[in-house]
Amino acid sequence: MISDKVQEQRLRQKDTVIVTDYYDNGASRTRSSDHSKTDDVQAGVILAKKYFLGGEMVHQETEFNPGMLYSFVFPVLDNGQIRCPNCGGTGENALFEEGCPYCGAYYNMEYQSELLGSRDHSDYVVEERKVLLLPLLVIMAVFIALGIGFSLLTGRTATVFDYGKGALIGGIIGGLVFLCYAVYKYRAALTRQEITKKREQDVILTRFRRDLTANGLTMGEFANCLNLGLRDYYFGSDSEQTRDVVDFDVLEYRDQQVSSGEGEIYVTADVRLRLVSAEGEQIRSEIRHKRIRMKKGHSAGLHMRPGMNITTCPYCGASVDLTSRRCTYCGTAFLFERPLNMERVYE
Repeated sequence: MISDKVQEQRLRQKDTVIVTDYYDNGASRTRSSDHSKTDDVQAGVILAKKYFLGGEMVHQETEFNPGMLYSFVFPVLDNGQIRCPNCGGTGENALFEEGCPYCGAYYNMEYQSELLGSRDHSDYVVEERKVLLLPLLVIMAVFIALGIGFSLLTGRTATVFDYGKGALIGGIIGGLVFLCYAVYKYRAALTRQEITKKREQDVILTRFRRDLTANGLTMGEFANCLNLGLRDYYFGSDSEQTRDVVDFDVLEYRDQQVSSGEGEIYVTADVRLRLVSAEGEQIRSEIRHKRIRMKKGHSAGLHMRPGMNITTCPYCGASVDLTSRRCTYCGTAFLFERPLNMERVYE
């Protein structure tokens, strides 16, 4: 990945290695920033990140956005090897991490936009609410039946009053049992206020998706470009605010909007980030809230396709590494543009 190369430079400076565990299609996958583990990930969620300083694990994170899906896939042959699309040379995956070892062609990898999207948390909340219905019916039916049976066995008569008393006692006990079950399983998160809040967020998300589509963009491109732009922002500069940052995770975004002005299309969002910094011999993490503004690209330049790209300089035709922003052969600067380009990051 283009942005991964930029991050790896920062990690090498800080003598830091990140090992990330993914859950992908029923299997566990692992990737490390030093390329010692390079499992392919088709559409995985992150389970954990382990941070190593000088070869010793000093920090771990386990909270991530479950709606973000990540893809890291090299195109492989049937025998599991990689073939360079430029010269046809083949070899193991690790040989091609820094470009083709035979012809020197650079591989500029871009995330698969259709695999990097998001699912709003409200979807899960509503599904969990539906899942509670069947246990409620079963528990109430069982305890009402037990209540009626107990009432008939201990009573002297079998009148409507006895049936009603048994049903009432069983219903009360069943309700208490169901309440304990719901609190235990879902930690009492499915309150009316929570559902209302998530439905309001769904309205914002639906409008946002509609506005993206009207401007030729997709939800996957938004999440993708947001992640890539933040990588460029934190790892592509050496300012006082960013020089110690070695990793970040987008935990949540809210209040997404699409707007226009002076012929430009802008996308803004409030983003909750976790920043991980390496300071001396310590790893420190903190939560930050940022307002992000991105601008839709429309000018001529080098555009990336999803997956593996071998891009050439438009002036001399040499294979170019887009992280350099300049051709290493003729020295000409070039423009690399994504569907959405990060324009501003502020509190």
